Parts: sequence; C-alpha cells; structure tokens
Amino acid sequence: MAPSDPVSALKSRIAAGKGVTFIDATSYVELSGKTKVLSRRGTLQFGKSGIAASDVSVKVSDQDVVRTVLADERVITIGKVSYTRGGLFAEVLPKGKSWVRSGKPRPVGVSGMLSQPVNAAEPQTLKALISAGERSGRTYAGTITFRQLWKISPWARVSLLGKQDDERIRYTLTLGSDNLPRQLVTTYLAQGHWLGRVTEGDEVSNKTDYKGWGGRYTITPPPAGQVHSVKK
Repeated sequence: MAPSDPVSALKSRIAAGKGVTFIDATSYVELSGKTKVLSRRGTLQFGKSGIAASDVSVKVSDQDVVRTVLADERVITIGKVSYTRGGLFAEVLPKGKSWVRSGKPRPVGVSGMLSQPVNAAEPQTLKALISAGERSGRTYAGTITFRQLWKISPWARVSLLGKQDDERIRYTLTLGSDNLPRQLVTTYLAQGHWLGRVTEGDEVSNKTDYKGWGGRYTITPPPAGQVHSVKK
C-alpha cells in the first residue's frame, strides 16, 4: 500500500539504480494562440538520497520562437559531469568526436533551459508544491516563485539561467493512485525568462508527464573515444 503522504511515497521510491521517466512539452502562449516550441524526453536515475544521473533529449519544434541558436541536443549527466551531443557545439567538435564533456553539470543542456523549470521528482520540491497548493482530490494548484524554486531545488540551480527573481510560476500538480506525481503543468510570464521575441503578457507553458516510478534504470557515459573534454 502506498504511503498517504506524497513526499513519503516519493522517498520510498528513491534507491540506487531506480528512477522515473518523463516527457515534457513546452509551448509559447500569446494573444494569437499557443505554439509548441520544445519537447523533452528523459530518464532520471536515483542514488541513495536523490537524483544521481539523468539522460535528457531535447527537440526544438519551432526555431522562429526559440531563436535559431538553439538546436536539438541530448545530455547525459552523471554526478557533476555532463556529456552533450548536438546543440551549439555540434559543428565545432574535433573530427571523430560527437560528445562534449563538461565538468559542470548541465542536465538539460542549452535548449532545455527553456523547458519545465520545476522537477517534481525532488522530495524538497514536491514538498513545496504540496504545501503551497490548494488540494482538490489528487490535484494541487498554486504558485511558487523562481527565487523560491532556486533555493530548494538542486535541479533548478543547474538548469536555469542566472540569478532568479520573484516572478511567480503557476502550477497544477496531479498525483496518481500511488500518490506519486503523474502530471505537472506550469505557466509563467515569458519576459525575463525567455530568449527571442517577447511581448508583454506572453507566457510559457510546460506540461510534464511522469511514468515508471521505481523502475530500474542504468545511465552510462558515452564511449570515451567519442568524447571531447572542455574545462567548463
């Protein structure tokens, strides 16, 4: 039987070698309507106390909205080391190399920084969403600021750009029958948190679906011969 407390339910699934998969869809919302611009698909592998590794693929759907400097990429992060394929570095790699190794964790790469900023697979983040949200059945709705998120979320601190502010993120979190996150929808103002054209009132909307909680996942680095290392 699943724990009645969602945070306890999540902690009960955190063990070395286990994890969860997710799918993101990011859309740009303006007066004329909603445009899907990015999608992410990933796996999170837990260690003894939290996320120990991740494998995230980012696909850019609409370059006109996101800027042409961003491109499809895949990022494997193990501990504090990230390996990136595609994206900004794809055309400047030495011959025979297809991955860039960075000694600084960048789990969502460059394009992915414009995707879902909230990671409900972190116990401390889930606790904040549950505490601040108004509950209706298995759904919690509320707000959290970027600054608050930055303070509590290790994932946000290595995924978001620069110093964060008090702009609010509206969220709706839906739990499954096991009391674990099933879907997370967030919306925030684009101004100050987006690259490219921004009109006052435009928003960014993200929808994340989680599945496979507690499954066994093994994330490994790419072949050493295909990796080019950089200092940062």
